[in-house]
Amino acid sequence: MLILNPIYDWSFKYLLDNNDLAKKFLSVILKREIIHLETRNIELPLLKEGNPFLSRFDFKAIIQDAVETQEVLIEIQKYKHPNPVSRFRTYLAENYMKQETYKDLYGENKTESLPIIAIYILGYCPNEFKVPYIIVKNKIYDGVDDTELDINSITVKQLTHTVIFMITTPPAEYKWRGSRQEALLRLFRQKLPKEAPNTIYNLEEEPQDAVAREIVKYLQLGTQDEKIVKQLKAEEEYIDAIGDLETNLKQAKQREEEAIQREEEAIQREEEAIQREEEERKQKEEAQNKLF
Repeated sequence: MLILNPIYDWSFKYLLDNNDLAKKFLSVILKREIIHLETRNIELPLLKEGNPFLSRFDFKAIIQDAVETQEVLIEIQKYKHPNPVSRFRTYLAENYMKQETYKDLYGENKTESLPIIAIYILGYCPNEFKVPYIIVKNKIYDGVDDTELDINSITVKQLTHTVIFMITTPPAEYKWRGSRQEALLRLFRQKLPKEAPNTIYNLEEEPQDAVAREIVKYLQLGTQDEKIVKQLKAEEEYIDAIGDLETNLKQAKQREEEAIQREEEAIQREEEAIQREEEERKQKEEAQNKLF
């Protein structure tokens, strides 16, 4: 069946704009139930000036697990190329500065910074990553003897954050284990260099996971939406144009560097020639002085 490829920003936005599916998607990824979800900010390269390969989706959510129910900020960043860490930190810093007003368990309004959960969907695989789905959790330790402490601290949660990495191009030797998270991750198809656009692709086999199947049906429905199809085409053309521009800029910079190098070599040869002439003149003068 043909489905929209969520690796593309407009497809991913189309999915997350469906609040019910967005809650289910994030519940599987976070391994916690999303009770309430609000979209706070969406930045796509085609909607905002900035990095042409970095998109950002921010949510305010109420999440629940066996231990507690809490309000959090969820930040999703998608990036197709290596070395985006400085930009990730910039956007993360913005969320650390935000304060939100919410009602506490006693129904009173509180304004404070909320805990942050950061999700990074990468279109490349860092060399040190051997699996495509990684969770980095906060733990608290006694600084003296390094024993883990059972402390539920809002102060710690406001100053640290959980991180999830989703790698759309895992190592070739990775063996899929059939998890719910992998079922979602495998829907993201990164286009390799020089391959044809895959904004819409043929999904060979329907996933076994119920949430993944529901998302697949919605992505399949999206292929009939002329507006989203046009947006995807524009996104692909934009990516190609940016890629061509980057290539042209690299080539122009290389030609400039080569021209500068040739000029420097010419100046060096000229200086060496002047130096040889000067040495020859001195030798002649010394030879003449010896005659007299």
